Amino acid sequence: MKKVIGLVLICISVQSFAARNVPTSTVNYVYQQDSATVFEFNSTVRHNCGSSLYQVRSPNVAVANRKFSLVLTAFTAGKNLAFHDTEECAGNRSVVAWVRLTN
Repeated sequence: MKKVIGLVLICISVQSFAARNVPTSTVNYVYQQDSATVFEFNSTVRHNCGSSLYQVRSPNVAVANRKFSLVLTAFTAGKNLAFHDTEECAGNRSVVAWVRLTN
């Protein structure tokens, strides 16, 4: 039982180090694919998957629209975008968990 608990704690620890918050970035472009709950943007911050492309996945259309609106606002208004890079690769794109508009 102790070995199982130890293994679970190690896995959780590895997961916590496998992601990072990006406090400031500039959006170069944003686009939405054919999916209503997935869109992508290009940032000035590179990631470990080999590019500066990020993919945002959402559980439903309403959440996806809110996130897309924030990223699009950052792009059109020249604002900074903060986001959480999960460092989960989808091809050469890194998956993003949340986004935030900053000055």
